[in-house]
Amino acid sequence: MSERVVDGMQFFDEELKYLKRYEHEYVYGAEKKLTASSLVTYILLRSLCDEVGLILEQDLNLKEECEKHNLPYSSIHNGYHRLFDIGLLHIDRINGRTYIQLPVVAAYVPTAVNTRIPGYFLVPKAIFKSGFLRGFIKGRDVRGLLGLLDLINGLYRESKRKSKQWLKRKKITLFNKLKQSKHVFNKWLKRVFYGKNSLIQVKQEIEGLFELAFVENVYRERKHDAKFDQFQASAHNTLSSLLRSSSVRYTSDELQDMQYACKQEIITPMYYAVEANENAMSTVKAVMADILSASVRELERQTCNIQVLGAYFRKTLRLQTKRIFQEEQPLRYLIASSYKDANWDVPEQFQ
Repeated sequence: MSERVVDGMQFFDEELKYLKRYEHEYVYGAEKKLTASSLVTYILLRSLCDEVGLILEQDLNLKEECEKHNLPYSSIHNGYHRLFDIGLLHIDRINGRTYIQLPVVAAYVPTAVNTRIPGYFLVPKAIFKSGFLRGFIKGRDVRGLLGLLDLINGLYRESKRKSKQWLKRKKITLFNKLKQSKHVFNKWLKRVFYGKNSLIQVKQEIEGLFELAFVENVYRERKHDAKFDQFQASAHNTLSSLLRSSSVRYTSDELQDMQYACKQEIITPMYYAVEANENAMSTVKAVMADILSASVRELERQTCNIQVLGAYFRKTLRLQTKRIFQEEQPLRYLIASSYKDANWDVPEQFQ
């Protein structure tokens, strides 16, 4: 079974509220004013950061990102430095590595103390296509871009409903919320609703009431298994946390290699155990955390001898999985049985 979903990056509701308050309510000097280029830069960095708002400094190449997304480098470079002045970017050093942190993102990430999952929406990745964001930079349209994010939030929530996937908005309401002149507002309407690369289309307009929907290229098809997605996200978050707390040095590409190895070697096989017996969930999560913790500790011990980090991590995962499962015979049997029932060969680490 597949479903059509928004292909996008996560953006917290409270994060957008903070940005709107900063623009509309806070009082500050000119040097701390939120500009269109700094807001576009923030959205760009939001697409590059991890789940706790961190970007490894050595992995960030603004010039390459600008070339990839058809953004003006000088504007993005200036916007990047302004974000530090504003306080929307910080430098964080963890175990000898330097990270760029988005503190507003970090503030709303669930913790062991506060486990509440914050509300969020997805900003379509298509926002970076064909230089669409250039128009906001050229027009110095901060409020227009915030208004677009607000509409995206509403449309994303409608897209999650089965009954309809369009949003109603009164023209006068949009005008009042953006707090712009009529001339600027009309230019915004043209850019956001009728532009060549717009993310939003007007299904119909009747007496000043818009019926809005996402354009088709905002979506992608996804095979739906919400339980697996949640299971995988939990494992990846655990791995990322363990690595950040370790002395292991790695790039974002190497992190992806390790996450992929993790998916193949333990996430997918152990998920079968959960499918076969939902009561095994707590045991599976505990064992998986033990495997990842032991594997990262082994990486720390062997750092000087590692040539290809991803490959070594995969080998280490297998060895640690086999070792730990010698003490988890019921779970090992459950996984092995799942493979046998499907007429698949049982991976060596679970035999």
